[in-house]
Amino acid sequence: MPALLIDLHSHSTTSDGKLSPTELVELAAARGVGLLGLTDHDTLRGIAEAQVAGARLGVHVLHGIEISGRYPGGQCHLLAWLPDPVPAKFVKWTYVKEQDREVRARAMVKRLQDERSKITWDDVRARAAFNIGRPHVADALVAVGDAEDRKDAFAKWIGNDCKSYVSSGKTEPVEVICRVLEAGGLVSLAHPYSLNLEEAALDVYIQELADAGLGAIEAHRGDQDAATQADYSALARRHGLLVSIGSDFHALKGETDRKRELGWGGNPGIAEDDLAALLSRLPGVPASLLS
Repeated sequence: MPALLIDLHSHSTTSDGKLSPTELVELAAARGVGLLGLTDHDTLRGIAEAQVAGARLGVHVLHGIEISGRYPGGQCHLLAWLPDPVPAKFVKWTYVKEQDREVRARAMVKRLQDERSKITWDDVRARAAFNIGRPHVADALVAVGDAEDRKDAFAKWIGNDCKSYVSSGKTEPVEVICRVLEAGGLVSLAHPYSLNLEEAALDVYIQELADAGLGAIEAHRGDQDAATQADYSALARRHGLLVSIGSDFHALKGETDRKRELGWGGNPGIAEDDLAALLSRLPGVPASLLS
């Protein structure tokens, strides 16, 4: 088993993170993370830069992505890790997902303006290095004085229950899973608590995704306590799925939830057998990390 830290869920400025892909890998190296999944929302564009930095600093960067799927209660987020090179067909599909994100963001800006916000599209565009998401809209609302901070912007303007909210769920989760499997990748359900399902309903939904080819559940995260991690690990095993780990890192301490720090203390709580099984199924993991 590798004596290094593993973090399979992180974000850079290519989507809604605060660090560039290079800066993210530099932080990973400083914290002892040796295997990093860069999983920006709906895009792979930051991977090449991150891998260049990783080769220099001894951090192996996986081709990763986080994709939003349609879900009645809001959004279902799926993490995918893909082989190197990523098949061209899958890469072209991510370009469609990127365009969908801009259409969604523009629709939210229009609704916000209808609600008498001072926000403009240029305000939002100026806050995104590339792929625009709700956090960029929230930051623009703060900049024009319509919200105190990002949390306030979500609560007042663009949270799931707000008038200006626009769903990102154009793609069915089963389609996401099928496309990733076709590309030779592995799919994990990210932050399962965000589905807001009771235990029995969650069990049914996980089985539906497992039947479609879901490979893992993100059970070990810094913002889930030990009991919750154990429950999700048991859920994964019950459905024959792998147990996955990741911080969902976006920003440095003080800018976000401290429990979502990159590397967040190693691989706490995950059973050795679970970690070994996960690494053996992840595409692109070097043989040196499997021994």
